[in-house]
This record gives sequence, C-alpha cells and structure tokens, in this order.
Amino acid sequence: MTVDEPVTLEKGHLFSKEVTDENSLLGWLDLQSQSTNDHIVYISRTPHRRLLNEIDVTKIETYWMTHRAGKAHISPDLEQIHAMIQSRIHNHHGIIVLEGLEWLVSLHGETTLLNFIRTLRDDVHRTQWSILLPLDELAFSSIWLARFKREAPAFVIQNEQEIVQIELGDEPPTAPTVPPQVNEEGLPELVMLNKLPNIGFTRVILRKRILQWRRMGLDVSEVEPALHMNDDEAYNLYSKVEEKVRTAVELERAIEANKDLLSASELTTSKFRIRQLTGLDEIRSTLESI
Repeated sequence: MTVDEPVTLEKGHLFSKEVTDENSLLGWLDLQSQSTNDHIVYISRTPHRRLLNEIDVTKIETYWMTHRAGKAHISPDLEQIHAMIQSRIHNHHGIIVLEGLEWLVSLHGETTLLNFIRTLRDDVHRTQWSILLPLDELAFSSIWLARFKREAPAFVIQNEQEIVQIELGDEPPTAPTVPPQVNEEGLPELVMLNKLPNIGFTRVILRKRILQWRRMGLDVSEVEPALHMNDDEAYNLYSKVEEKVRTAVELERAIEANKDLLSASELTTSKFRIRQLTGLDEIRSTLESI
C-alpha cells in the first residue's frame, strides 16, 4: 500500500489488497479522506484511541470490531457487519474498508467467510460504493486465496507495480497475485522462479517470495523465521530453502516425464512429499533407479 497519491477505486466493485503493516493502510486512508469527496467507512480491529493518532476521525466513519459493547463498536458477527454495510451502500457514494479477515476466518471458517464475501460483491454491484478488503495473505491457505481473488481482485497501484518489478527482476509484477496454473491432479503447477540476489534483499521481498511459493502449494514454513532475522541471517536461510524448492521443481518435472513408469500411489506420494519439501533425496534415488 502506498500513500504517495490518492487512488480512485472503481465504483460497484469489491477489491482486495495485501497489507502487512496497518500503518501504511491508515496512511492511505488518511490521504483518501483528505483528497476525495467519498464517504469513507473503516471497520477494523484497531481501538479508536489508536486511530486518533493516525487518521482524521472527523472525516472517516470508524468502527472497532470487538466483542465489547460500546458506541461505534461492531461485533465480529457476519450478519451484523453485513447489515451495517448494506445500510451505507444504498445511499450517497464512498469506500468501505473492512479489515480483520484473519480474525473473521478464525471465527467463522473459510467457507462461511467466502460466502459472506460473495454476498458483499453482489451487494455493492451497481452502487456508487467500493469495498476494499485488506489482508495478510500469509494467514490464508493458497487454495482459499485463489477462490477469494476471483471474488475480490487485487487492487494494484501503478507505482507499486514498478516497485515489485525492480525487486523481483525479470519476474512479472503480477506474479504475487495471479493464481498459478494447476496440473491434471488439480495441484498448483510448480514454476522455477529466479533466485533473489543478496544485494537489495529485504524482508518485503522475502515475504513476496514466500507468498509465491505458498501459491504453488509448497510448505515453506522453514523459511518464515527469516522474516524476523537480520538481513544476512535471513538471506542464508532463504538460500537454503531456495535450493530445496529448486530441487523440488526439478524432481516434479522428472516425475512428469516418467509418470508412465510409476504406480499411481508412487505418483501421489512423491508429489505430496515434494510439496512438503521432504524426502527429496529419496525421490531422486527412486527416479534414478527407473
């Protein structure tokens, strides 16, 4: 999320936005409130006392999502949230930002939350409102995210695309948000990504790479502690996992090339282990013995 300039969200549509730092989201909201005539509604897990230091609450209608009862509080109940949103979108024009999907999915489950999001998409259609759903994509499964993005396409800011292009080199700027292709078994296709250079390596870039891996169905939990390490330690751990991933991609390609020589159970077991990044040496030995 960037705060360099105001951006108009297309009316009548639902959007998503990866946000790992609420401060950047609040900065963007504050800029929008100062730069547009849209009415802005912000529903979040952040108490009002903190918002007072970040945004002009006289220009943004804020609600604290909490189990506590109080003025301008709203329960994390999907029916209550839906009723409140409906009461806004049938009048005037504006933007509704609903933060806290990570909490809502833990309370209601992926299926119920996705159905709720589909309802919001239908509700906002043909209105003068936009709905933005910020979220930390690492909190969700890759399969759910792919379905979610079909209902709420990623909101991409042009200069943000340019930043991603610089960070990831030859990889396309849309790579972090485009669902991967699936193979015959319905599994995400494994793709060989460019290795990230040590020069310019940051936690932001690492997080994008983790998301790319996760969307391919890979279990890369081993590298996630690097998000809290210094740059040198983080890069060393990233490099270790990168080699495992590259080996996994090569092994999957070899399995596909020799699948007629493997039993159905061997294929299924091998592909599962590849995505878990476990038993790679054993899989290589099996392929070499064919």
